Amino acid sequence: MQLQFYRDTAGDPRARGRGRGKAVAGFLESDLQGSAASAREVLGALNDIEAGSVQSWERTGNAYTLTLSPGGAVLQDEMDEEAKPSRISLSEIRKAVADWLSFLNGE
Repeated sequence: MQLQFYRDTAGDPRARGRGRGKAVAGFLESDLQGSAASAREVLGALNDIEAGSVQSWERTGNAYTLTLSPGGAVLQDEMDEEAKPSRISLSEIRKAVADWLSFLNGE
C-alpha cells in the first residue's frame, strides 16, 4: 500500500492513497489529523493487541471507525452508508500510522 503525505496551502496535513490505501489515507487525514497524540494512541493499541493484553480495540473518529484485533484492522467509512469495510493487516496499519506520525513530526 502506497500513501502520499503532503501539506495543503493552509499547512494542514493531507494524505492520498489508492485502493485500500484510500480508506487509510482518509482515516489519517480525517480522524488522526495533525494530532501526534492520536497517532500514538493507535500505535499503543496496536502494541496491546500484538502483545495479547487486549483482544480488540475500537476508535470512532470524524469519518471512520477503526477496529483492531489479532486478525487485523478494519476501517469502516461512517460517512458513506454503502461503503464496505476495508480490511488491512496490523503491520500495514502500523506502518501507515507510524509514517503519518513521522510526517507530522517533520521527520
